[in-house]
Amino acid sequence: MLLAIDIGNTNVVVGIFDHDQLTDSFRATSQLEMTANQASLFLGDLLEQKNLAPHQINKIVVGSVVPPLTSVFEQAVRKVFGVEAIIVMAQIELPVKIEIDQPDEVGADRIANAAAVFKRYGGPSIVVDFGTATTFDIISDEGAYIGGVIIPGPKTSMAELARRAAKLFEIKIEPPERVVGKSTAGALKSGLFFGTVGQVDYIIERIIDETGFENTTVVATGGLAGGIEKHSRHIQQVEPNLTLDGLRLIADLN
Repeated sequence: MLLAIDIGNTNVVVGIFDHDQLTDSFRATSQLEMTANQASLFLGDLLEQKNLAPHQINKIVVGSVVPPLTSVFEQAVRKVFGVEAIIVMAQIELPVKIEIDQPDEVGADRIANAAAVFKRYGGPSIVVDFGTATTFDIISDEGAYIGGVIIPGPKTSMAELARRAAKLFEIKIEPPERVVGKSTAGALKSGLFFGTVGQVDYIIERIIDETGFENTTVVATGGLAGGIEKHSRHIQQVEPNLTLDGLRLIADLN
């Protein structure tokens, strides 16, 4: 069995694969101060909850965009499983080609998303990942990762607005009943949701116009993706486990 660990700025998501099937997943809040011992306990507790023994896991892959936690989980994997984790980066064997100016800078989650979407849908394709940042990753029809766009995620924008404006507050991102809010909360909800949809659709249109791609598949993923596709003109699919599946594909090659 394979353990895939996706370390993000907001959450650590762990997936358990039996061959190519995701059998279970677990999400926890990222903690920058976590030690290797704490990460070992976290992984051990997770295995216990799933009634698994360490020897049942024969491969571990880690995709991390939080450098301090990368080494923490490397040590934890070594301690719990007695093996070396595969660390996703541009230099290892990948299902896609990385064709950008500075390959070392591309995040492991974006590499995994590109790998998964190309394997599942081919190219050209665009992945929109809604997280701490909203990222757009572009894959050509030949399977090359050719670049992307990064903007603040909706929760990040909401938190910063609430921090800077004394009379405003954070609200949950969800589809409102109407565009015109009848209260401050309603106006915030409308602005956050439809502002996100409009921003995403405009950027997708500019990407397609600039690349000249035809019949482009647009896939959304990430913790905040649900519901947005119903209002977007361009998002065709929502794949909640896209990043984990990409980590699995990368692990299969290494």
